[in-house]
Amino acid sequence: MRELLQKYANTFSIQLEKISLSENEQRSVNHPIVFLFLGDLMKDALKAIMAINEEKWLNSSGVIYFHAYQTDTITCENVLSFQLPGNELDRKYKRKGMYEAFYSEKKKLIELNKAFRILSSKIAEYGKEYSSLKKVNLCLVTAIDDPANILIQEFTLLLKSILQESFRLVEVDLYGLLKEKQDGENFALSTSLGISFLKELDHYQNDEYTFEKDLQLTEDHLRLNVSHPPSPLFDLVYFLSDKNEDGLISSNAMQQNYEIISNLNLLKNRKMITDYHEKMDSYNHQDFKRGIKGNSQEPVYASAGFSKVTRPNKAIALHAASHFFHELLLSLKAAGTEKREKVLSLFELSEASFQKYFHECLPPVEKIMDMTGLIGASNSYQMVKRMSLREAEEYLYEGGTECFFYTNLEEPVREHLQRLDLRAQIERCFFENVLNNEQYGLYCAYLWTSDTPGAEISVINEIDRLERDTKNERLEKEALLQQYYQQMVDQCDFKKSYLPFSDKKNLNSFVHYFFETVYGTRYEIMKLEVKQAILKQYRAVLEEHHQYLQSKMELIDQVESCLKQVAAESLYDSDDVLDKNIAEYYADMIGMITAKLKEKWGPYFFSDERFFGNLLSLLENGKPKPLLERILLVCNREVLTQEEFHRSFEDELLERANVMTRYENREILSKEDLFKQLYLRLNETSSVHIEVFNYTQEHRFEEKYFFGDFYSQFMQFALEKEHETRQCKVGCAHEKKSSGIEKLALMGGFRLKDLMYYRNGEKYYKAYVENGFELHANKAEASV
Repeated sequence: MRELLQKYANTFSIQLEKISLSENEQRSVNHPIVFLFLGDLMKDALKAIMAINEEKWLNSSGVIYFHAYQTDTITCENVLSFQLPGNELDRKYKRKGMYEAFYSEKKKLIELNKAFRILSSKIAEYGKEYSSLKKVNLCLVTAIDDPANILIQEFTLLLKSILQESFRLVEVDLYGLLKEKQDGENFALSTSLGISFLKELDHYQNDEYTFEKDLQLTEDHLRLNVSHPPSPLFDLVYFLSDKNEDGLISSNAMQQNYEIISNLNLLKNRKMITDYHEKMDSYNHQDFKRGIKGNSQEPVYASAGFSKVTRPNKAIALHAASHFFHELLLSLKAAGTEKREKVLSLFELSEASFQKYFHECLPPVEKIMDMTGLIGASNSYQMVKRMSLREAEEYLYEGGTECFFYTNLEEPVREHLQRLDLRAQIERCFFENVLNNEQYGLYCAYLWTSDTPGAEISVINEIDRLERDTKNERLEKEALLQQYYQQMVDQCDFKKSYLPFSDKKNLNSFVHYFFETVYGTRYEIMKLEVKQAILKQYRAVLEEHHQYLQSKMELIDQVESCLKQVAAESLYDSDDVLDKNIAEYYADMIGMITAKLKEKWGPYFFSDERFFGNLLSLLENGKPKPLLERILLVCNREVLTQEEFHRSFEDELLERANVMTRYENREILSKEDLFKQLYLRLNETSSVHIEVFNYTQEHRFEEKYFFGDFYSQFMQFALEKEHETRQCKVGCAHEKKSSGIEKLALMGGFRLKDLMYYRNGEKYYKAYVENGFELHANKAEASV
């Protein structure tokens, strides 16, 4: 279920971006881009950058990715791959060995040529995704300590030569990823491998660098020359480390590096906007390249920093789902407070319902009076008046009354009770009146059939009470019957006459009294037996269904618990400013949205098929997942599409920051104060991802770019702040996005010897070389 919730949260975040970007061509790449990932260490980078591009670029489906690996890669429609040779080499010779294996294994070179030509064809296939095919941007990404990068010039120039056959201009940038956090294993060797690559890179970036080798192969195995005239191999080289320029290592630095690579490629290659404003100061690649070069005669490099303040859309989506489900449960529980008489009538256990059952089960009570005709003509009142009722009955009827009662009343009732099966009738009441009734539903069916002590209304508890009352009443009737039988006839409460010749009249009065009291009581006892039988069946059927519903309620509890927990976990690493009051604010908002839906669709809209229908149908397979899927579907379709979820970044954040002022006496946060906090957050977290030795860096060139709605109030505030202390070019990549602001800080002009990584790592490099590790293809590169 957690995976389902994360997918839902991710989808909402992506959808929100797409909604705000649907008319935003600035998120489209202008020319084709090819990402070439070199080495096994680049698998995670490949997956991450692909995901970022897919989320943020409208035409990301036209981007081609190529992975040169040794042991593992990924499979995807727009990912091509090539397996590098030399996997079994000893680590002492691995770097050089890979280089030699590449040149010695002709089949591998043929395979690489084929793969690059397929890549070139694919760009043409995806051509409709781009506005221009005059230029191709080739973006190489490698970890500087990956042995595979010893082949970087071969891969770069072979692919460039093949692409140049179809495109006028091929521009190549390199992104070298550094890992400076020492994990305790192989850090010295890893650093030595990184230094060896940097030394080679300084050679490749020299103005005098040339290359000429027969790397192109035809289908007939004819070799063609690949050459590079005197000039740097790469247009620009960016170093991105897990350590920033302040020397701090961040756990999410690599993810930020991947976002930097994506944003840099977009910044460099995005479509020009139609509503350009002079204050936007859009990025110019050649200007930045010239700016970092300055007057330096040595190769210079660049780095970048990235920060963002974003609305926590995933946490918002998760809290929305949790609160919406809570609203569903509240609506279900609200119906559970129905009055006792109403609930009993729904289950057909009211007094009127029992009278209907008695009418069906019992012969009419009038049948008792038919027994008066059983008396003999020779009997007289004088003969029985000193007898008990039991003696008088025996004297007058000689067992005829017992036989009549048994045959005409008792036996038919016994036979009826033996045949009595109320399951269908009880289930009809249960399903039609409660479980499948939009007004009540699953929770009421569960609650009202529960025997929980102290429940406000429980049919099972009512059945308990009725059974106790019926049993007590029956015992009272049976005791009363015995008292009747023991009474003397002349002491009974019936109308007597003491006039002469009234004997017959008195006997008739006694007979009527006898049948009304004695057999009337026996009839009432029989009625109580019928009631006990009915209640017994009700108890059995309802307890059976309650057990079934209890397992379903446990599934609902699981879903509720999971929703609450995942929503809470989404704020575990809460940002004081950006994540403030999410739970409270969106609880209020979902309450208002639920009220709107109720007004539109009716008071019982949750039971509508458009929403949840009959909850039981979602729980029939005994698993919580279908219910959770339905919650997320309904939430996605009916809740997250509401206008409240599509407000501007600043307005939503400001209102949410102040939501608690309704409950507590706290100072309201002004819009300017909020903007100051956001601006400082962007500045503090946008340090470039490389540590340089300040005293050796002679030239530092910087540019800063915001990604966001240029016309928003916060962007105007941020740009104004930047212009107040303008020390470098500041621009805005205008995007009609409502979920946040991003900032990209570019810095360049430093040399290899300015890098702290290089200065600290050279001792390891020298030690490994002196101990026989062959880290270069030839000695010339080692001397750089």
